[in-house]
Amino acid sequence: MIKIVLEPARNGVVKKVTDDNYGGAKQAVTITDVYEKGDNDNRFNYIIRFFYDLCDDLSMDLGNKFERETLELDTRWGSQYKPTANKIDDRIKELETEIELLKEWKEQ
Repeated sequence: MIKIVLEPARNGVVKKVTDDNYGGAKQAVTITDVYEKGDNDNRFNYIIRFFYDLCDDLSMDLGNKFERETLELDTRWGSQYKPTANKIDDRIKELETEIELLKEWKEQ
């Protein structure tokens, strides 16, 4: 049986996963992961990685790149956020790349 213990920490979250039948050999193994808060530019990355890892530990199917739908955790701009010109340009480039990919798929 797998047991997952989550503990809050001052700078993030500690996750301990204990498997009492690791590899079917009835051997107990504990794996500890620390999810630390990042700087302002990457402050949500540790949360996203935490949830993906937790779903993996719980054997939850989030889909894969070959399926029609997948569950993705992502960030977006807040409704009152005023982006800079550089941020807008970066977002436009991302959207143009996505549009080009959709056009390629349509032609196939």
